[in-house]
Amino acid sequence: MTKEALYLLLISSALFSFFFISIIVIWFFRYFSESATSQLKKQLEEVFTSYFYTENKNKRTIVQKLNKIVGKSARKKELFINIVINHDADFIHTHHEQLMNIYELTGTKAFLLKRLQSNSVHIQSLACRHLGELQLRDTTASILTLISSKNNDVIYNMMLALAKLGDLEGLVHVLTYDSQNMNLSHRAIIEIISAFDGSKEELFRQTIDRSDDYMKGILIKAVADYSIEGLSEHYIKYLNSEDKNLRIASIRALSELNNPDYEASMLTKLDDHDWEVRAAAAKGLEKIGTKNSLADLGKTTGDSVWWVRHHAASALVLIPGGIAYASRIIDGDDKFARDAVISVIEMTS
Repeated sequence: MTKEALYLLLISSALFSFFFISIIVIWFFRYFSESATSQLKKQLEEVFTSYFYTENKNKRTIVQKLNKIVGKSARKKELFINIVINHDADFIHTHHEQLMNIYELTGTKAFLLKRLQSNSVHIQSLACRHLGELQLRDTTASILTLISSKNNDVIYNMMLALAKLGDLEGLVHVLTYDSQNMNLSHRAIIEIISAFDGSKEELFRQTIDRSDDYMKGILIKAVADYSIEGLSEHYIKYLNSEDKNLRIASIRALSELNNPDYEASMLTKLDDHDWEVRAAAAKGLEKIGTKNSLADLGKTTGDSVWWVRHHAASALVLIPGGIAYASRIIDGDDKFARDAVISVIEMTS
């Protein structure tokens, strides 16, 4: 073996040994770290739970134990926060007053408020999420200081926290503050509105007239599933909006009310210049249509767009008396209408 080959062999052996030892060291480090974390969580859980089964005169001792375990460690404070959150929202609601006392005495509230001022958007977002889930309701003013953030994750978690804390005024302010430059998806905003711990109807009423068409559409989509009859006047109003998506959202919200009183308003949209609106109206009539819709739906089965024809035919055969009316279309001369009706009947039979 040459000298060069020997050197290469020694170097390769040294590198192999180094990486092997590194893997062993990392594995042991992770094992003992996870073991220590598991023991710490168990200890925190036991002490925290005991607080609710201890006489009032001894509760301060429990809090002192928590403070001794957690200390000033951010990691341990996060562990404690997650333990509380993992007890679910019902537990937090039921024991709200006691938990507020724990948050104050353990410095949990002060810790999260300080995190709102962090330079890290990740920490700011996490602080918002924790404040909302812990139901720290007197922190909304501090949460709102992040309203000018350019980070979508921060804005989302700020709004979600306000929703979970039931801050109507704050959430209305954020939703209407700068909606044109809000880069959250409509699904994210719907999730936030759905999480609002308060009257969805009141949130809608205070927000709708101060919003642009994009936000109006999202608001209507968000409250549609709650079938709030008192909001029908707004849905009818926006059936004639210039914004196509807003018209569609209003149609779907009206149909969710399952009230034939809105049938006439829905029928006017079967002649809309946008086919997506016509299709939504036809589908909506499946829920609120009566015999008064049969003629208009029959005409719509001959629409130039397949989706409109399909939804019109589907609504037609589902409305009482519609099958008999559909038979006339099958015997008629309009091939598109006939095919649409036959296709739906075959699918439903």
